[in-house]
Amino acid sequence: MKKSLFPALKKFKVYLNTASAGLMPSTAILEVAKLLGDVIEFNGEVNSVDYMDELVLKPLLREGARLLEVKPENVGLSIQTTEGLRRILMAIEPRKGQNIVSLDTEFPTVPALLKSYSRRFGLELRVVKNENGLHPLEDIEKSIDDDTFTVVLSSVNWVTGERIDLRELSGVVHEHGAWLIVDAVQHLGSLRLYPRKEGVDALSAGSEKWLLNPDTGAGLVYASDEFIEEAKPVTGLLNKEPPRGDWGSWWGLPEKDPWSELRPSIGVRRLDFGGGPPYLLASAFLASLKLINEIGIGRIERHNLRLAGIIADGVVSSGLEVFSTDSPIVTVRTGLDYPKEEELYLRLASEGIAVSHRGLLGYYGIRVSPHLYNDREDIELFLGSLMG
Repeated sequence: MKKSLFPALKKFKVYLNTASAGLMPSTAILEVAKLLGDVIEFNGEVNSVDYMDELVLKPLLREGARLLEVKPENVGLSIQTTEGLRRILMAIEPRKGQNIVSLDTEFPTVPALLKSYSRRFGLELRVVKNENGLHPLEDIEKSIDDDTFTVVLSSVNWVTGERIDLRELSGVVHEHGAWLIVDAVQHLGSLRLYPRKEGVDALSAGSEKWLLNPDTGAGLVYASDEFIEEAKPVTGLLNKEPPRGDWGSWWGLPEKDPWSELRPSIGVRRLDFGGGPPYLLASAFLASLKLINEIGIGRIERHNLRLAGIIADGVVSSGLEVFSTDSPIVTVRTGLDYPKEEELYLRLASEGIAVSHRGLLGYYGIRVSPHLYNDREDIELFLGSLMG
């Protein structure tokens, strides 16, 4: 599926490591060149960056909205995942003594963020313990009560591939008047995720993995209308509405009072940077989102889950185990001790087979993560080397 658009595939015998870094399509060069050409030739207006919004940012947000099946006003550009989560959390005000619920197997940046946030606002941090690496929904629900401010978790786990039933969880979260905030970096771009239908109040997903835009620093944020209505972000200037419809015509007005109140931007942009957006990141990211939407996330999901199923079947039939088959992340539990498994991982790498070795809290395994540029032959080559 579109292998020719990914030159980096030539560096590997098999690339099955999208959960670490997705591969960028060559079409990104065209989008970036177009933007830089306009900048170098000074095709925009000298007094305003508004033209860049029309050229790059609004098309990006439309593609993001299409992927999420929401309005463009509910989607924003972020700097990978953590910055988006930080921006979301800092836009809402908890009461001292409330609690935050999360999971013990989260990627380390989530605990770092939530520990800092909890200390700042005097919140209790409730961390749900896993059962054999996984989190039954009833265990998460037991930690939620009427004092819960927000539940913050990954919809797909980075080590086990466990996928949380967001729709069912959101019902419980909202019954208690709390927010559901999702780290979707291991989800968005590989599987369907429609936050409005699933009851997600806000999410953040860096572009570097399944969204096929590594090393640019880009990402998407989403917030519901209800969340935006309640948000009280620290604002700058360019997350305000242009006072005369555009910024360029405003700068020269002699009656301008720089301390006057301006209306906040519509939608997620009121949570935005407050200055000029990173348009160069947006241009490269735009190419990746266009490709994903052109193929269709439903088709990508079916493709990815089919390949993940072939991996799991091959592994289990050989007497090994996997943590979960909920997502395109399949982590193989070889039964070897960690040093021996590390040797196996290094052998696979020396053969040109790109996978990951991941672990936490005593669990570990060989993590395999196929995406739209993989096919059955890739899986068979991996399985053959794994068992060889």
